[in-house]
Amino acid sequence: MRRWTYLFLCFAVVFSLTGLAAAQEIERAVVLDFLALNEKGEYIESTEIAQADVINLSRVMAQGIAARLVQFGEFEVVDNVTLVNRFGELPYDKTASAYERAEALLKAGMADQVITGSITLLQNTAVVGVQRFVSLDGQTALVGSSMANTSRIADAPTLIDKLLTELFPSDVQVIVPAIEQVFTVPSQLRMNLGSTYQLTAYALDSNGRPVSDPQFLYFTSDESKVEVTADGVIRALQPGTATITVRAIGRSARSGSPATMTVTVIPPALGVRLGTLVTQREGIQGRPIRLGLRLTPAFEQRNIEQKVPAADTSNPLGFVSSFFSSLLTNGLVTIDVDFDPTRELLFAFSGVQRSASGFIGTGVGYLTPFDDISKEQGFLFRFTMGTQYRPGNRVAIPIEAVMDAIFPTTNAFKPSFRIGINIGLDLFP
Repeated sequence: MRRWTYLFLCFAVVFSLTGLAAAQEIERAVVLDFLALNEKGEYIESTEIAQADVINLSRVMAQGIAARLVQFGEFEVVDNVTLVNRFGELPYDKTASAYERAEALLKAGMADQVITGSITLLQNTAVVGVQRFVSLDGQTALVGSSMANTSRIADAPTLIDKLLTELFPSDVQVIVPAIEQVFTVPSQLRMNLGSTYQLTAYALDSNGRPVSDPQFLYFTSDESKVEVTADGVIRALQPGTATITVRAIGRSARSGSPATMTVTVIPPALGVRLGTLVTQREGIQGRPIRLGLRLTPAFEQRNIEQKVPAADTSNPLGFVSSFFSSLLTNGLVTIDVDFDPTRELLFAFSGVQRSASGFIGTGVGYLTPFDDISKEQGFLFRFTMGTQYRPGNRVAIPIEAVMDAIFPTTNAFKPSFRIGINIGLDLFP
């Protein structure tokens, strides 16, 4: 029992010493009442001047700075009144300058830092200055200074945040600056369909300095085309264009203009196919091998917008032009070229709806034989459906099913229906 009591007392002593050491590491910052400028141009205590506004402002400015330092939580803050109550007589007289007061307090061990200031009235303008003194190698040194002015004396306390921000070095943020500007790099982005991208956003405070560890909210203008997560990861879902909006959040963020990023999702530009027919063709033994080529033209949207006017529903030609321009812009039209090396050639234009996981499309085309063009010619209606695997950012391996309904233009053969299976390789620009 005595052993456990002894161990408990040892732990209690260790924790007490640790807490005492931590408390001793906190610097003591003394905030003195501000001085005032007399008729002779000398800085004296504000109580020596018969101006109630100056006297009150001297105490209010000191209390405001002390309050901000207390909220910062890294200093033991002592104001003028507490200093007198704790130590009684101060080691300087009323005629001492700001430097002499700071030097006396630092040498007496009453403070690790001394913050003092001055108030000067120039007609209707109040000029406020603040200085910060510390002891360096046994000598009192001015390590921070700031000055600001206001046209109304009553507005002087609103300068406290600005004064403190300039009084301390940038790595000591007594006042958390408000976020004034948010921007992204880059401002425009082209992404391959199905790819992902980690968005990088930056924030600048009201002093033009970068904000460390800011928090953002991300929004997309079109969730069907571009998805963005809470962590800023963008995923390209469908061909087209969407705008990502980035807003800073937090108590220091102002409701300024957010940052925007234009994201353009592009489909694969070129694809090759290798496959065969599942259904048997009349008069043909076995299952022939078919080779295919897929071309998807896509143009940048800004170029299309410059060249093509807005659609006018009262103008049929303008409406058709706008419709086909949008198809080309978003990569919705694919040119199919399939051929059986021993028998026939097929051309088709398909409208394809793509996503990150697969695609589906319909189109029309024309079929012609190699040997005798007067036979087995016909128009066709094509339906395509497939999925894809993405081994890399610029490569996709599709697997597709193709169904063709063929309507002959001659009497050489009857209407037929074919089903084919293809595998291939799609390349992104």
